[in-house]
Amino acid sequence: MAAAQDEELISLRYYAQQHCARQWVHFMAAMFAEFEQRVDPVEADQFLETLGARMARSLPLRRCDSLEELEDDINTVLEGIDWGWARIAEAGRFIEITHGAYPIIPQDETRRSWLVPLLEGVYTEWFGAQGGDPGFSARLVGQRRVVGAPFTLHYGRHG
Repeated sequence: MAAAQDEELISLRYYAQQHCARQWVHFMAAMFAEFEQRVDPVEADQFLETLGARMARSLPLRRCDSLEELEDDINTVLEGIDWGWARIAEAGRFIEITHGAYPIIPQDETRRSWLVPLLEGVYTEWFGAQGGDPGFSARLVGQRRVVGAPFTLHYGRHG
């Protein structure tokens, strides 16, 4: 089975077992739409990345000795907050993070997903707390194929 099909099945199983809090969907969509209209996109992304780092600090991981342990711990935390699943793998000079079945809030599809900078902040903070180089960060690689498709991020030195 191709990786994309496998990821799609994992996400579908996840969504079938979890539910979104409907009372927040319209509020969150309106809040982010207003936020994006009032704040410069670069500044908005910086703010959301900082929120992600703060979120990660409030959801600390245990000290892990392998990527497999780290993946298990991350998935335990993600399941606890109903934020999907992650796969972690070595990819050359980066650690590749695939994150699927994340919360979906309707938004203007011409803008990068509001969740991307949040996840970049979360993973940068989590990997840094595991002993990662302070100059490393998690950054989105490529674009989603469709709404709901997993995001791929690389943690390492960019640029």
